[in-house]
Amino acid sequence: MKLRHLPPGVASLGEAVRILREEQGLSLRALAEKVGVSAPFLSDLEHGRRQTDRYGQLAAALNVPVDELQDLDSRVSPELKDWLAANPKLVVLLKDMQSSGRPVPLEALRSTIRRRGS
Repeated sequence: MKLRHLPPGVASLGEAVRILREEQGLSLRALAEKVGVSAPFLSDLEHGRRQTDRYGQLAAALNVPVDELQDLDSRVSPELKDWLAANPKLVVLLKDMQSSGRPVPLEALRSTIRRRGS
């Protein structure tokens, strides 16, 4: 079976799970059983009240690439916190980007990183 992809504009893991679950006609309970969590937990996840690390199980149950779900995790890892602490000018740059109100050019940034890494 060919993998699905997240619809454009999905902003959170919970939103992605809800949309994909509904597209597949799955109830909260049915998806929760496939993933190995409770239906209330899954409801909380969809509403942004809980977070999870069960990307593999969710991706398999919803037939989407696991990295697309992981990309929606808004948590900052301890390693990233340490890296930002060691590079305070990046924090200033991020604050400037945030205050500008302009969208972050993610693809341009990724392209620059790839070019410099090769």
